Amino acid sequence: MCSALCNHLLKGRLSGGLGDYFYRSHSNNTMMRVFILVLFSFLMVSVSAQKIKRESVTVEFTSRPSEPFPSEIKSYSVDVMQTYKLEFESEMEQWAIDTEIARVDFERESQAYGEKGTGAKLLERALLDEKKPTLVLPSKPVKREYIFEAGVVSSKIDMQGMNKNTGGAIVTIDIQSYESTSPEDGKQELKDKEGNVSYKYFRTMKYRQPVRFAVTLPDGDVVIDEVIGSSENYTTHTSSKYTSKGALNKSWNQASINSQMSKKAVDAAMGSINNVLNDRFCFSKKTRPMTIYHVKTTKKVNYTDLNDAALDMKLAIEKYYNDQEVSMAAIRKILPVWESAIAEADFDNKKARIDARVAGLIYLNLIYANIWLEEYDRVDVLFDEMRRLDTKKSAEGTAEGLDTFSEDQRKRKEVNS
Repeated sequence: MCSALCNHLLKGRLSGGLGDYFYRSHSNNTMMRVFILVLFSFLMVSVSAQKIKRESVTVEFTSRPSEPFPSEIKSYSVDVMQTYKLEFESEMEQWAIDTEIARVDFERESQAYGEKGTGAKLLERALLDEKKPTLVLPSKPVKREYIFEAGVVSSKIDMQGMNKNTGGAIVTIDIQSYESTSPEDGKQELKDKEGNVSYKYFRTMKYRQPVRFAVTLPDGDVVIDEVIGSSENYTTHTSSKYTSKGALNKSWNQASINSQMSKKAVDAAMGSINNVLNDRFCFSKKTRPMTIYHVKTTKKVNYTDLNDAALDMKLAIEKYYNDQEVSMAAIRKILPVWESAIAEADFDNKKARIDARVAGLIYLNLIYANIWLEEYDRVDVLFDEMRRLDTKKSAEGTAEGLDTFSEDQRKRKEVNS
C-alpha cells in the first residue's frame, strides 16, 4: 500500500523532467524511501510556516496641544493682510486719478480747439503741427499675482475646539509678495520605431509666495511668528508640451500663470498654517494608520485566540474618537490574550505555535494597545523587550517611528495635565 502511495506521489507531484527521470532511474525501495522522506520533510516545513494576517485600520483620536493656551482663552479671530493687494489697490487708485485728469484735459482742449476759427486752426496745423485733440488714456494696471479676499483666507483657519470670536487669540496672516524666475524654454526629443525624430516644446519657471503668520494673546504675548515658504527652494511650474514653439507661445499667458501659481502657493501655505496652529494650540482630531497582526488557523495549529483578539481590537479602536472610555475598556480586555501569547513564545523553535516571528508582531499589537491606553511606561518596557530579540524577528523595522509617536503623546499629556 505504501509502495503504491509512493509511486502515486512521485508520478503525480513530480511528473515531467527531473521527476520522471528520477522515478524511472531509481525505483528501488531504498532510494524510494529516502526520496519520500525528503519530500515529506519539505511538505511538513511548508505546512508548519504560519500565515500572518493583517487588519489595517485608521485610528481617529483627539490630539492634545503641544503648547496649550491659558485656560481662559477659548476664542480666536483672524486678521488678513496682503502686501500686493495694497500695492494693486494703490495702482488702481492712481490709474483712476490719471484717467480722470486725461478726460478733463481732453475736454478742455477740445473746447478750446472748437472755439478757434478755421483760419487759426489751419495756421496752427501748418506752423506748429497742431491737430485736433485726441483722448489718450493711461494703461490700466495688470495684476501680477492673485488678489485674495480676506474673508476667504480667514475661512481656511479652523482652530478646533475654539470659537471664532473677537476677544481671544489673534491670528495674523500676512501674504507677502509673489516671486518668480524668468521662464525658460525646453524641448524633448522623441523617436519613433523608424528612427524619425520629432520634438515637444515646453516652458518652465520657478515661483514662491511666502506667507507669514503670528498668534498674539490678549495680553500682547506673541506665541508664534513664522513664515511658510520663505526658504530658498522655489516650486517649479512646467507647462504642457506642444508640437511647435508657436503653439507653446500661444498657450503661455504670463499674467494668468502668475495668478494661478500665486493662488496655489497661498492655498498650500494656509493648509500648513492651519495644521501648525491645531497641532500646537488646539485639541484637534487626527488620524494614524495601524496594523493589527494575527495568524491564520489551520487544521494543525489553532490561533482562534489571536484571531478573536484582532477582531475585538479592530472593533474597539473604531470607537476610540467618539467614546474613548468605552474603547479603552474594550482594549484592556484584549491585553491578556497577547500577554499570554508572549509568555508562551518559544523564540528558538521555528515550529512553535508562537515562534519569534509571531511574537515580534504581537509585541507591536501590545505596544499600540498601550499607547491608546496612554500607558506610556508600559510601552517603554515592551519596546525594550522587543529590541532584545533578533532585529528581523522583533519586527522593529515595522515599528519605525512608533516610539517617537508614543513619546510625543506622553509629553502632550503631561503638558496638558
